[in-house]
Amino acid sequence: MKVLFLNDLRPTARAGDIKDVKNGFARNFLIPNNIAVVATEQELKRATKLREEAAQRRSLEQKDWERISEEIQKKSIDIEVKTGPTGRLYGSVNNTIIASKLNEITKREDIDRKTIHISSPIRTTGSYKVKVNLFENVSTEINVNVVPDEESKQLNKQMEEVSKLITKEENVLDPSFEDVLAAAEENIQSSNIDDSENASEKTNQEVEESKETQE
Repeated sequence: MKVLFLNDLRPTARAGDIKDVKNGFARNFLIPNNIAVVATEQELKRATKLREEAAQRRSLEQKDWERISEEIQKKSIDIEVKTGPTGRLYGSVNNTIIASKLNEITKREDIDRKTIHISSPIRTTGSYKVKVNLFENVSTEINVNVVPDEESKQLNKQMEEVSKLITKEENVLDPSFEDVLAAAEENIQSSNIDDSENASEKTNQEVEESKETQE
């Protein structure tokens, strides 16, 4: 089906463009959303005017995106994630997450994940340079800092303390991750046993006091 685009549909077409598209795409998406109309002879007379109006809109939009580009270049974007003690993420940071953070910072909703270019999902903490194509002829490079969230910081700190304890008590130069986990588990179990014994002693004491009262 041949349609006339009323509005820009990046990167497929610009307003005023006349293109052949699949019937389903036109009937189910383009026409209902007022993005395009069937290219009848009457509608085609609007093409030149639509192009001129769209060019003016794009000029204004480009200036707006250039301002945003300068704004985000000056900032570092921090993304908090859950991590292990080695800095490896439980999951990954992808272009969808970065786009969402950019929309939050710029107070917009139209920065799409497809405009964010990373070679592969980020799986370790650190600083990364990420390219963003904000608009036609407007691209920039942003600094993305992937950092542990507060919960991960606390947990990793505890793991580090247990690791130092193992090294000190057993003279182990480089305790393994399994050693750290085992020690942490042993401390938890020991704490549970102490709590159980204290509870048992308290119960026995209460029984004796009850007998004395009855006598």
